[in-house]
Amino acid sequence: MKSFVILLILILLCLSACGCTQAPAPAVVPGTSPTGTTALTLSSEKPNATFPLDAGVIVVSFRTDGAGRMELDFSNMTQAYLAETTFSTSGPFAGSVAFQAPQKDTYQLNVTCSNHWTAEVAPLVTTNPLKVPVNLSGTGTQATPVFYLERGEYFFERNITGIDSPYYFLQYANGTALMDANNTYIQPGFGALSLHPFVFVTIPENGTYYLSVLGRNNPGGWAVSIAPVPKIPQLGPGPEIYPHTGNVTPTPRVTPAVTSP
Repeated sequence: MKSFVILLILILLCLSACGCTQAPAPAVVPGTSPTGTTALTLSSEKPNATFPLDAGVIVVSFRTDGAGRMELDFSNMTQAYLAETTFSTSGPFAGSVAFQAPQKDTYQLNVTCSNHWTAEVAPLVTTNPLKVPVNLSGTGTQATPVFYLERGEYFFERNITGIDSPYYFLQYANGTALMDANNTYIQPGFGALSLHPFVFVTIPENGTYYLSVLGRNNPGGWAVSIAPVPKIPQLGPGPEIYPHTGNVTPTPRVTPAVTSP
């Protein structure tokens, strides 16, 4: 028995020395998004990436360390498709930009910036959309969370007007722009110098949407709200009016009799 114990101890010591008792290290698997795309991290040291995508929308969340100019270019490999966003920052700034992938393909993302920056790429989250009235706010260029709108007319109200206001672009959850009825501009369509605090927007169909905001000031605070236009109740029938026929029987004139004296 004693010899068996000694033999067992020697076996354990040999296994420990060669590392055979250690569990194998887990394989490193790249992170994947809900759409199956590889999770990406970019930076000043790694400003370009090429990756496969299904049709949909990606959101590039970034942070810059100081004032400067930033440009993001998103393109695919088989079409002449290019989407780009350019803006300037006045100091350290964190924001986000959404890009549409119009079809399943291999895409390339290039970022240039005059100061140090980092960025992460992820698909647009379309679950649990916000409900109306929608109240959104930010500090410059951003892609907002999604929200659900039913077909109809809405007030789009902003807290900043004129040249200090960001540009606002309503998008479907698949990245398609929400155009006006004449297909001439992306709603809500405030002009660059517009002083209007609100406009009416037309939602042609029930669906999930998001707002792309391109800030003139980064950072620079903004807030918007989207609320349905109240429906005017249908009026009930009024009093019945009979048409005038014009056939009026004249009242006879009575002439008093004259009596001779």
